[in-house]
Amino acid sequence: MKTDSRSYEPMRIGLFCPTRAWPSRPLFFGVAALALLFATPLWAEEECMDCHDGAEDEVEFADGSKVVVGIDAKTWEASVHGGELSCSDCHHTINEYPHPTKPSEVMASVGDFQRNQAETCKRCHYAYYTRVLDGIHYKQHTEGSTKAPTCVGCHGAHEIRSLKGDPLEINHRCANCHTEIAEVYANSVHGRALVDHQDGDIPVCTDCHGAHDIADPNAASFHAESYQLCARCHGDEERMEKYGLNANVLTSYLEDFHGISNQLYAAGGGEPGRPMATCTDCHGIHDIQSFKNEGETVVVKQRVVEVCAKCHEGATPEFTDAWLSHYTPTFENAPLVWSIKWGYRILIPMIMLGLILHILLHLWRIRARR
Repeated sequence: MKTDSRSYEPMRIGLFCPTRAWPSRPLFFGVAALALLFATPLWAEEECMDCHDGAEDEVEFADGSKVVVGIDAKTWEASVHGGELSCSDCHHTINEYPHPTKPSEVMASVGDFQRNQAETCKRCHYAYYTRVLDGIHYKQHTEGSTKAPTCVGCHGAHEIRSLKGDPLEINHRCANCHTEIAEVYANSVHGRALVDHQDGDIPVCTDCHGAHDIADPNAASFHAESYQLCARCHGDEERMEKYGLNANVLTSYLEDFHGISNQLYAAGGGEPGRPMATCTDCHGIHDIQSFKNEGETVVVKQRVVEVCAKCHEGATPEFTDAWLSHYTPTFENAPLVWSIKWGYRILIPMIMLGLILHILLHLWRIRARR
């Protein structure tokens, strides 16, 4: 069978065929332009690394603070941005060499420089940025603080990596500023348990305070609603069973005067005239210790008296006898409380039924008289 060899020529020489029609040339130039577009950041990054890889040079700001301009190429490549972003994606104002201006020439401190870089993070991480606007750190920035953390202050500048699944590293990042609190936490039941287990069951800084929309812990609303933070773990029966802890703490707390009051305030019942006791008032904030580890019952009771005396001046050991330690009253451990509780459970429904029956009989009598 006779074939026409010309039909194979375009397939053989492809885009570079001089005899091809013009429509192939726009395609060629388009592919070349895309290749150049994606290659440019790589070239630019290599040029940046020629000077900045391992450099120890520093830039000094007007307030005397300094920042090292060198980075480690391997650390950058191992970060979450390595291989995904180029230098110019974040440092988009530096697009030529020699650099026309230095950060120290337009900003007064490292804090100002980092805060300015947060605007760059916003371009990709807008959802997280908006949460930061509601947090205490951003409020400190608006009040003129240059030491309040920014994106790079918590996540790092070039060594950025995901902190999910690494609770110890989360606490280490917070400890960069909150050193004393971190030491207190490390000696608490949570801190010691974190070292032993290092899993998601143990609360770290961000579990209680949040990661980006960090609330002001001194606010009255935060104090009133703090029991909800504790309840995330201590109200979880499955999680508490793993550690042999009582999961009834939330229910028992919300049944007493303190819990009912705080629940009303948390639901929007205004500001409390004085702080109502919540979990942290009795157990501590960062220095949480177990009452069970005190040893003898007398020692534990004395500690409870000291806790109650913070609000109830002159509290005696007999005053604390009304506290059932978050356990549901039973006939064995609190027979009097158990009896009164069940007495009310039976008496109140009977009274309600009697009132309803009385009203129905009264209505029936009126109808019969008519």
